[in-house]
Amino acid sequence: MPSPVDGARGTVGGKARQLLELQRAGFRVPEFLCSPADIGRAIEILGLPLAVRSSASAEDGRDVSFAGQFRSFLNLRTAGEVESAMQACRESVHAPSVADYCRRNAIDPDSLSMGVIVQRMVQPELAGVVFTVNPSTGAEEIVIEACEGLADELLAGRKPALPPDHPLVRRHAPGIGEVARAIQRHFGAPQDIEFAIESGRIHILQSRPVTRIDFAPGTGEWTNADFRDGGVSCAVCTPLMWSLYDYIWEDSLKGFLREIRLLDGDFAAGRMFFGRPYWNLGAVKECLARLPGFVEREFDRDLGVEGHYEGDGRCTPVTLRGILRSLPTLLAIPAIWKRQDRFDRAFLAGGFDALLRRHPLPAADPTAAFRELVHTGYRITETNYFRTIYCASLAKLSFVESFPEADYPALVSALPAMKHLDPTLVLREMAARGETDIGPLLERFAHRSRRELDIRAPRWDEDPEWVSALLKQHGGAAGSDPRPAYEAARADSLARLPWHRRRAFARKLDRLRHFLWLREEMRDLSSRMYHLVRRHVLAIAGQRGLGDDIFFMTFREIVDDDRSNVARGRERHEGFRNFRAPNEIGSRYRFEPGPVRGALRGIGASRGSARGVARVARDIEEAMHVERGSILVCPFTDPGWTPVLDRVAGVVTETGGLLSHAAVICREYGIPAVLGVPGATTRIPDRARVAVHGGGGFVELEDSGRPGDTASSAASENPNKRGAAHGKDT
Repeated sequence: MPSPVDGARGTVGGKARQLLELQRAGFRVPEFLCSPADIGRAIEILGLPLAVRSSASAEDGRDVSFAGQFRSFLNLRTAGEVESAMQACRESVHAPSVADYCRRNAIDPDSLSMGVIVQRMVQPELAGVVFTVNPSTGAEEIVIEACEGLADELLAGRKPALPPDHPLVRRHAPGIGEVARAIQRHFGAPQDIEFAIESGRIHILQSRPVTRIDFAPGTGEWTNADFRDGGVSCAVCTPLMWSLYDYIWEDSLKGFLREIRLLDGDFAAGRMFFGRPYWNLGAVKECLARLPGFVEREFDRDLGVEGHYEGDGRCTPVTLRGILRSLPTLLAIPAIWKRQDRFDRAFLAGGFDALLRRHPLPAADPTAAFRELVHTGYRITETNYFRTIYCASLAKLSFVESFPEADYPALVSALPAMKHLDPTLVLREMAARGETDIGPLLERFAHRSRRELDIRAPRWDEDPEWVSALLKQHGGAAGSDPRPAYEAARADSLARLPWHRRRAFARKLDRLRHFLWLREEMRDLSSRMYHLVRRHVLAIAGQRGLGDDIFFMTFREIVDDDRSNVARGRERHEGFRNFRAPNEIGSRYRFEPGPVRGALRGIGASRGSARGVARVARDIEEAMHVERGSILVCPFTDPGWTPVLDRVAGVVTETGGLLSHAAVICREYGIPAVLGVPGATTRIPDRARVAVHGGGGFVELEDSGRPGDTASSAASENPNKRGAAHGKDT
């Protein structure tokens, strides 16, 4: 049997590429040829009868499937029938329904080309489709819709599916499920698979990504906001990492809400969907709605949650009764700020180092030492890091509600020196002096990593090649000093306020800046703690001969040496590794990826404007090669990206908000940044010339010529340009 693409004439197409990949991966695909030039030769190779199927250039893609848009023909028994079917299949690309589908999905109909699959006709006893995720409820379960014989009438909606308890379905369901899960694992995303069973063997006729998921009413409402911005939900998460994170999240979130008198009962704080962590958005809103003045739309906008409801959603009116009811909360918050500040200062001043000394390595009993570390050192560090995050959020809310017109990004820039910026400063100094000895770097910053919230990722003390590459690539800072802009914004704000409000402004701003600084300092301690946890985990893995299986066990399973869920954990991790999961889950949300339209707008997180060449980097390894003075376009950043951010002229991300790590770092480096731009890494072409307007919160594509991708600017630019590659104002 020759290769299916040997002698192909014209387009291969998406469906044929998928089938070819499945065939090469060992799945049973009926023999086929793609767009054969010689129909007679194709019949000699494949025999009769044959099927002719579409394989358009954009068909069965990750965002759009073109399901039901093109024609297919079955049981063709002569060369003439095959030739006519191939011609009709090619012509179907010009159908009015296809043009309408293209318009709805922002695709140029003229860009489509049609390949044709000529395939051996399977005569099935059972055929149909299998979904590896339930498209109607979002449940991670196998859903089979099948009928006896050919499935063309079933797929067209003219024939009902057999019930699940039908003998044929019962007999073949386990095998169908096993193959479907293997295909999802191969592609790394949920699949919509067409199959046919002939002589007891499962043949795969088509596999494409699931491109639409609805959620059942009882699912609740969940989000990965703040988790996805370089956090545990920015990529698929291992069972070990989520078990550690959830251990803290579950108690700290609800404990904090109880302390501020907003939670009386209980709820599940976190949950995994599609291999990624989410937190309970609906339950948190329920708590916050007890406060007078709560506006759901404003809450969602602050988090970057896209609310699908009318108007402002749920709102709590400001009434005297409501204010009186909220007094316990208003009185509790200042006391919590004071307690957390006192703890953090002591912890940073030596408490954390004393805690580390209680967990030495190597340990006589690695398992007992690991259990003690998780339940004491890790719990204390992470709980207080999370509480500091909550305090910073409340401080921001207090400031912004009191002074909504203030220039927030400028006012929270130029924070006191932060430890997680130290590696960049040292790299900058070493590069300037021409030093190459990274030994002191590895010792001082052993806890740093490319991906600090992925416990599988090696830390710097295990990854000297990476650190050497960082030093080699470091060419000096491309940003500017943010302090003048901060001082000017503070002076201007105070000058505009009546005298009796100036003291409150200064007090609330100083508290906000202090907690933002504390949050970043506690983040550094959190990174050091994860470094220690990883070392303990690796010690146990070495002792037991587990290898990286240990990362697919929860921390409790590690303590109990329970390996029963390792295989399932790996399958889930690999099965969702390439899935662009929805940011929100619930009956008010629908997962339907596709081209994002409109202007490139987001959150202006760091003031100033910069022009330059966009470099799209989907991970930190790609970001490493971004040239100095470029505009970095990426899905997110985390602390591991900090040395890279030091040399770019501007930043555009798909996630993040005013309190995110990317926002803090860009403000400290004086780099204009627009965060939370939907689809930025696909909408902004690599090496396109762009302008980033951090003040206005939008990005212009200066040389794309694509409609809808530019926004009119009301912002003025500083005529004093810095360097030939880009211009910048602060």
